[in-house]
Amino acid sequence: MATREGVSGAPTLKAAPVGCSNAVCGLVTASEPVAGKKVRLTVDVGEEQPLTVLSAASVDTGARIIVALVGSSIGDTEVTIPTICDAAMLGWDGRGASGPATLPKAFSPGDAAPNERPKAGRAAAAEVDKLGNVVDGAGVDALFVSKPKLSKAEKEMAKLEKAAAKGDTKAATKLQHLRLRQEIEARRAAGEEVYTDEELEKAGLETHQTP
Repeated sequence: MATREGVSGAPTLKAAPVGCSNAVCGLVTASEPVAGKKVRLTVDVGEEQPLTVLSAASVDTGARIIVALVGSSIGDTEVTIPTICDAAMLGWDGRGASGPATLPKAFSPGDAAPNERPKAGRAAAAEVDKLGNVVDGAGVDALFVSKPKLSKAEKEMAKLEKAAAKGDTKAATKLQHLRLRQEIEARRAAGEEVYTDEELEKAGLETHQTP
């Protein structure tokens, strides 16, 4: 909570610290139920030895959670045992559901926890502030889900489809020919012997059209 500072009669409000001073990504390597409906977790935080922490919520092996290390502080409270953090403890906006805060696979054990909930596909940042949290926007490279690359023929077809949809008759005719050629290539790939009129003419064979 906030505290008052200043001379008597003219107090000023000083906001209480928010978040954790030294929260890191922890990779859960083992999960074991214990008495009292709790779970004992073995967590890799990037140090020589893994940590053992208790969780009131079930956590799957392989999950990436956030752990406050001994000697750090959550708000204005000192951490005396490794503690699993939830969104509220980290001061994240839009805190959402209760339970351990989780991180995407882009974060590695020991990485500093971000000072806001990571967006999908975002990697860990390289810079941290005085509290050990990731500085928003500093060294953070957004990783976007890449779309499958289209072949030259697929790009051409997409272009022709748009033009044909707008009433371009030439594009519609070219699109029809391109689709026919793709169909022929697909049938050949399946082992069928299929030839175009142009190929037959080049081979010196006559083509006959049904009247």
